[in-house]
Amino acid sequence: MGKKDADRNKGGGALFSLSIMVLTAVVWMSLDIYLPALPVLREEFGVSAGYLNLTLTVGIITTAVGTLAGGPFSDKYGRKPIFILGALLSIVFTFLCTFAGNVEFLIVVRGLAGLGNGIILTVTTAMIKDSFSGTKFKNIMTVLQSAAIAGPMVAPALGSFIISHFSWHWLFIFIVGVSVVPAVPIALSKETWPQEKRLSESTAAAIRETLNTARDKPFALFAGMMAILTIPMWAYIAVCSYIYFNDFGVSNMQYSAFYALGAAVSCVAPFLYMMITRISSTGRGCEVCFGLILLSGIMLLTLGSGSPVLFLISAIPFILAEGMIRALGMVVLLEQYSRVAGAASAMVNFILNIVGTVGASLATLGWSSYVTGLAVICIGCAASSALIWIIIVKQRIMADRLFGREKRSLKAVKGGD
Repeated sequence: MGKKDADRNKGGGALFSLSIMVLTAVVWMSLDIYLPALPVLREEFGVSAGYLNLTLTVGIITTAVGTLAGGPFSDKYGRKPIFILGALLSIVFTFLCTFAGNVEFLIVVRGLAGLGNGIILTVTTAMIKDSFSGTKFKNIMTVLQSAAIAGPMVAPALGSFIISHFSWHWLFIFIVGVSVVPAVPIALSKETWPQEKRLSESTAAAIRETLNTARDKPFALFAGMMAILTIPMWAYIAVCSYIYFNDFGVSNMQYSAFYALGAAVSCVAPFLYMMITRISSTGRGCEVCFGLILLSGIMLLTLGSGSPVLFLISAIPFILAEGMIRALGMVVLLEQYSRVAGAASAMVNFILNIVGTVGASLATLGWSSYVTGLAVICIGCAASSALIWIIIVKQRIMADRLFGREKRSLKAVKGGD
C-alpha cells in the first residue's frame, strides 16, 4: 500500500485537513475577539476593568487545562469521541455567552468554552499526526500553525468591525457559526486512532503518561526553548494597541492596517521555516529564530520608537521567528513522540498557553515605554533560548531530527568520494 493510500485510510483528506485548519484559527480567534467590546461590557455590567479581565484570564487558563486533559483521554478512548466532547463544550457555552446578564455568568461560560477549546486544539493536532507522515505531515503542520497564528492576529480587527455594526452579542454568535461549519466534517471523519493503538491502562495512567512526557529531558528542553521564543509575540499582542494609539497617535483605520500587515507576516513565517529546512537542517532553523529575535530587540531599542512604520519593521523579525518556531517545534516533538501523540500535543499546547500568559504579563510591567519593554523581552528571550540550545546541541538531544539533513548530506559527499 502506498503512502497516499495509507494516509487516506487513517482519515486524512483535503476536507478533513482544511476543516482542522479553519477550526484551529477560529478557536484561537475566540480567545480575544471580544476584547474590543470590553469597554462596552464594563459599562453595561458596572464592574472594574480588572474584574472584567477575569473573563479573559479564566478562558486562557481553562484552555490550557483542556489541552492538558484532551491528549491523554484521546490516547485512551480515541480521537473522535473526545473531539466531539470538546466541540460541544466550545459551541454550547460560547453560544450561552450571548445571554450573559452579569460578569459572573460570563466568566463561568467563557471558562467552560475555553475547556472545550483546549480539547479541540490538542485532539485535532493529534489527528493530523495520526493521519499523515513524512513530508506531508510537515507541510500540513506548517499550514496548521499558520492558521493558529492568524486567528489571534486578526481577531481584534474583526471584533472591532462586528462591534461597530452590531451589538457585542454577535461576537459570540459569529464564533459559534464559524465553529460549526468545520467541526461537522471532522466529527464525521474516520477515527484516526484505532483501538489496537489505544492505551490499555486506566485513565489515570493516561494522564500520568502526559505528565511523564513533560519530565522527559529532551521534551522539556526543546518545548521550553520553543515556548520562550514565542514570548515576544504574546507580548506584542498585549501592548501593540497601546503603542500604536498612545505613542504614535494613529487612527483606528491605520491601526487595523498595521495589525493586518503583522498578521500577514506571521502567516508567511511557517513557510519560511519549510524553505530553510529544505536547504539546510531543522537545527539551523532554530538558530535563525534566535538571530531574528535578537535582531528585533536591537532594532526596537534603536529605531522602534521613531514611527509606527519603524516599529512594525522592528517587530517583523520576531513575528517571523515565532511563526517559524511554532511549526518547527510541533513537527519535531510530534515526530519524536508519535507513540503518544495525544499526550505530546497536550503538553506542548499547555506549555504554550501558560507561557503566553507570562509573556503578556511581562509586556505590561512598569516599563519606561512599552517599546523598550518589548526590546528587553526580545533580547532576554533570545539569550535564554540560546543557552538552552547550547545544552541541546552539546548533549546531542534529538540530533537525528535536528541535524539529520546535514548528516545525510555528509554521507552523500563521502559516498561520492
